[in-house]
Amino acid sequence: MNPSRTSPEWKSSDERGIVLVTVILLIAVLMALGTTAILQTSTDIRISGNYKANRLAFYDADAGVQYVLNRLAADLGDSDPSTVNLSAETISLDYATPSGFSFTTPAVLTSLGNNRYSFSVTGHGPNNSEAEIAVVFSATRKSAFDFGLFTDGLLDLKSDAHIYSYDSRYNPDPDPGTFPDASTGEGDIGSNTEISTKMATYVDGDLTLGADAADPPADAVWTDTGTPTITGEAGTTVGRVDPDPLGANDPGSELNDKFFDVVSNNDNDKEPLNGATSINLGNAETITLTAGDYYIENIILKNGATLEIDATAGPVNIYLTGIVDAEDGELEAKNGSEINNLSQPTDFSIFSQSSQDIVFKHSSDFKGMVYAPNAHVEMKNSAGVYGLIWANTAAMHNSGEFYFDEAIKDKFLSPYKYTIEALSWKDTGIGG
Repeated sequence: MNPSRTSPEWKSSDERGIVLVTVILLIAVLMALGTTAILQTSTDIRISGNYKANRLAFYDADAGVQYVLNRLAADLGDSDPSTVNLSAETISLDYATPSGFSFTTPAVLTSLGNNRYSFSVTGHGPNNSEAEIAVVFSATRKSAFDFGLFTDGLLDLKSDAHIYSYDSRYNPDPDPGTFPDASTGEGDIGSNTEISTKMATYVDGDLTLGADAADPPADAVWTDTGTPTITGEAGTTVGRVDPDPLGANDPGSELNDKFFDVVSNNDNDKEPLNGATSINLGNAETITLTAGDYYIENIILKNGATLEIDATAGPVNIYLTGIVDAEDGELEAKNGSEINNLSQPTDFSIFSQSSQDIVFKHSSDFKGMVYAPNAHVEMKNSAGVYGLIWANTAAMHNSGEFYFDEAIKDKFLSPYKYTIEALSWKDTGIGG
């Protein structure tokens, strides 16, 4: 009788060896799988860690971009000249990294032409990771004027003084009878010292308070008698406003240089001045100035006189260094006189370095810009002025009306105030 083949005692040594090899192979496979899993997990952890580090570096760079853009907007948007000079051959920046961040700020801006500039910010994260963002932005010059009527000193608005606004590009011949309904709501006024409003004063815009030149500066005040109507924000304080944004009193400015140049290089030889430096019109007399720059020492317009401005060939500019109305020691347009009854306010400007008064008397009309940061400008009863007034002090008497022409804002741009707008940004792909 043969022994049972299923009995373990009768297994061959070869069979027992195969079992052992199989077990060893299984263990090896399991170990390999375990090792691979550990390695994969470790790699995933490192990849995840690197990704996180790179994202933190990117976020740091993005914070740096916002920081630089905000600093540029503040520096180049101020009313005072900035330390950032966009016209320099090398536009340097000196912005320190704020606490809590590690990004590297740019040392310079690169000009790309057409008012476009670029810079790059490098952000830093854990494990020496880095990310760089390149930015392109535009810097567009702002208007030199934030107000239609502004004074460094007292702005005195008497009873029934009315201030409106319009835009001569779209409404070139406004009918006074359509105001206040036709007003555009931009008749903003301001002063660095004081604004005084009387009964029935009407301002279709903001009433803004600047500050004087003291150290520390004192905010301007608003004194109110009666019940004026202010359609915009009333009594907002904004700090000192530049009383001479075009630089009439600033040596080296374009306007200041022009005052010296126009003494010898002017258009006074043309008709009707024929070399004269004075304009003296008797009752109901009329003369016409055509395109050019005129050096004028005094202007006298008596009752019903008309100084016509013909801007067909270009704007007319008067650079005034003396008085208006030698009779009273002032620059004065007397009762019923007209200055610029033919053209738009953007076509005619009076620039004055004089401290002599400029007075528009009863029922006189004027279209143009009066830029006289050293002078007192006065609008008498029922005088109508269309354009912009920038003066040392000013007064509007009973029923005087002022119409701010918004088109002037776009004609006179600040030499140092800009609006900053980001145009594009790009992650350059730098990482560590």
